[in-house]
Amino acid sequence: MMILKSGFFLSLFLVAGLAVSTAAVAEDSSGMVVASRGEVIALSNGGSRELKQGDFIYVSDEILTSSRSFAVLQFTDGAKVTVRPDSTLIIEQYLYAGTDDDEATLNLVSGGLRVITGAMAKSNPENYKVRTPVALMGVRGTEFSIMLCGDTVCDEGELEMD
Repeated sequence: MMILKSGFFLSLFLVAGLAVSTAAVAEDSSGMVVASRGEVIALSNGGSRELKQGDFIYVSDEILTSSRSFAVLQFTDGAKVTVRPDSTLIIEQYLYAGTDDDEATLNLVSGGLRVITGAMAKSNPENYKVRTPVALMGVRGTEFSIMLCGDTVCDEGELEMD
């Protein structure tokens, strides 16, 4: 009987430890994947991991989508970023605590993305930036798309609609 009780308490302890470690991982994250299709990879700290719905994303993650793939990322302030097919996005900075110190910098290395801004861009628009190889953009709206075409940002007429 004592062995069963100690086994139960050990199991309970392990489950509680797992819940605490999952909460710590969520606390350190910048957001999570809310939808994905195809091959979506995150590179960070010399390693890689496949991203699926429900996975956490972090500052310094380099998100890569293959052709016919995409990912919808939801950040801690409620912003949603859709990483289009054949794209690379680096989360350089994403700190949201509802204060004046909130700051985000997303780096679109290649491909395209669509952004629906969250609370940070509404309260501190000067601290929400998207970097590309050709420009650093401050965000002043609530929804926008960027598509890189070679060495330039495409204009509206060049964007392909899915």
